[in-house]
Amino acid sequence: MGCSSSTDSKRSKSGVLALDAVPGGLLSSHLDQAAAKDTKDLSMIQNKLTTIPQGLGKILTLTSLNCSENLLTELPPDLRLLVNLQTLDASDNKIKKIPDEIGELVSLEKLHLYKNELSGLPDAIGGMSSLTEINAFNNKIIRLPPTIGNLVNLTELNAADNKLKTIPKTDGLTNLTRLALFHNNIVVLPTLASLGKIQKLELYRNQMDSLPALGSFAEMDAFSCAHNRLTKLPDEIPSFVGLEELEASRNMLTEIPETLCALPKLWKLMIASNNISEFPVALCTMPALKTLDLQSNQIVSLPTEMTQCTTLAILLLSGNQITTIPTFLSTDFPAMKRLTIDGNPINWELAENYPTHKAVAKRFEDMKDGRFVGCM
Repeated sequence: MGCSSSTDSKRSKSGVLALDAVPGGLLSSHLDQAAAKDTKDLSMIQNKLTTIPQGLGKILTLTSLNCSENLLTELPPDLRLLVNLQTLDASDNKIKKIPDEIGELVSLEKLHLYKNELSGLPDAIGGMSSLTEINAFNNKIIRLPPTIGNLVNLTELNAADNKLKTIPKTDGLTNLTRLALFHNNIVVLPTLASLGKIQKLELYRNQMDSLPALGSFAEMDAFSCAHNRLTKLPDEIPSFVGLEELEASRNMLTEIPETLCALPKLWKLMIASNNISEFPVALCTMPALKTLDLQSNQIVSLPTEMTQCTTLAILLLSGNQITTIPTFLSTDFPAMKRLTIDGNPINWELAENYPTHKAVAKRFEDMKDGRFVGCM
């Protein structure tokens, strides 16, 4: 009595077939095998494929296809026959163009195309109403199709590390929770006010002089607009009541708005390498602030109200214009673990600076896991 191997039996029951790094190469016969087993989840990674062998379109039961980490330059035409496909991972290949036929994959929910050589996405993508996730990170995309705004079920759009200068209108993307556009050439963006469910907005490393109109992003917990040319933070900041992390370093900001200081959950504020000259007293009353990076600004002095920052654990002040070391740095801040003040023009002719510096240094030496970078 014949019997199949335990591996084959397991694959048959689970509907999973792994054809990864097949010795001798992946052949059409392997795909015929997948079709015969009513495979639902097929992986064919690391086969050095430049094209997918014939027969993929026969696996009509397929719901997940992973053909990443190959050398593919295109997707096969019979991909459109996989009407039950929900997840397609074609990342880490050399694909230059996505065919319009991909629009026939009406059940597709997740589309991963990162680390390819795409210059754009097809207009047909706007008809794929089931899509919840598009990851096109690290391509050469210069344009997103206007139809992308039709994807009302989309929750994540990652078009970071491309060559975009703008994006189409986003009015229909009302369920988006993450928008990643960092490391592009973006100069201007359309209004993003309709993204009412956004949680993570990543706009850093672009070329924007100003931010677009934003909405009342009450659910947003992380916002990064660092490495741009911004002269002010968004007016909508008071509505970001769920914000926990804000990164706005390497811009042209001249002040920190007091409205930001009222955010109840903000624990990480990174605002280094700007033109800020005054430490706002309102910062001292932020109830959750743990990390504050103000390096490489123009701050001259620290207010005594800073002693109210009882939650502050990391304070980075390197490269400012501080001339006097406040004594409270050696006594207050019960949660403090890291402090940097190097690169400031400390006036050592003032008698109090030397003993204060020594006292601060001693405090951190006696502290477990403490770190102090001073001026001596």
